[in-house]
Amino acid sequence: MARTKKKAAGQGDLLEVGGATAPAVPLIREAVASWKAGNYRGISDTTRLLLSHWFPPDGHRMRGSTRAFRYHPFQREAIETLIYLYEVEEVRRQKTLLETFVRRPDIQLLQHDDFARYCLKMATGSGKTKVISLAIAWQYLNAVAEGRDDFARTFLLLAPNVIVFERLRADFAGGRIFKTDPVIPPELKLYWDLEVYLRGEGERASSSGALYLTNIQQLHD
Repeated sequence: MARTKKKAAGQGDLLEVGGATAPAVPLIREAVASWKAGNYRGISDTTRLLLSHWFPPDGHRMRGSTRAFRYHPFQREAIETLIYLYEVEEVRRQKTLLETFVRRPDIQLLQHDDFARYCLKMATGSGKTKVISLAIAWQYLNAVAEGRDDFARTFLLLAPNVIVFERLRADFAGGRIFKTDPVIPPELKLYWDLEVYLRGEGERASSSGALYLTNIQQLHD
């Protein structure tokens, strides 16, 4: 993300603490580690089932492969952090995030803070797409299986350019990643009714949920 030279009024530089990391990150990491050590207190039965299914000690035995499939530790850390902030701490505003996880008196709040925004910072090639698939499944299955209206059934995935769009298309077209990766536990497959729509596709038969994939340039006009 490119930095601009001027900051919006009332918006502090939240990316600089010792020039290295966002100010909330250290305490969030401590809180997530403690929560994980405490057996994931405060989550729904559906979320608990998902975490258990995604991260078994011995990995997943995949058809046609002699090696066990495992999500990488940083992929696990990313989705666990998102679950903790949203479901356990119920953080929906930047103000709440900073009041809970920052111990600095000089932090300024965003000028506009009307809806939840989260950023998972991951390196290029570290498997962000797999984390996206886990986040979608977590939200959708809690919305449907738990009947929670504070979870989402509909998703918009925006690629920054056509090259990334084509890569995402290979993973998400026809819901491929949800079938080839161990995303959906067998116990929850009866709830899985999510259609994937690629850029330019028309609506199909109604489903309980939908994922729309396009590139940001389609919205420029």
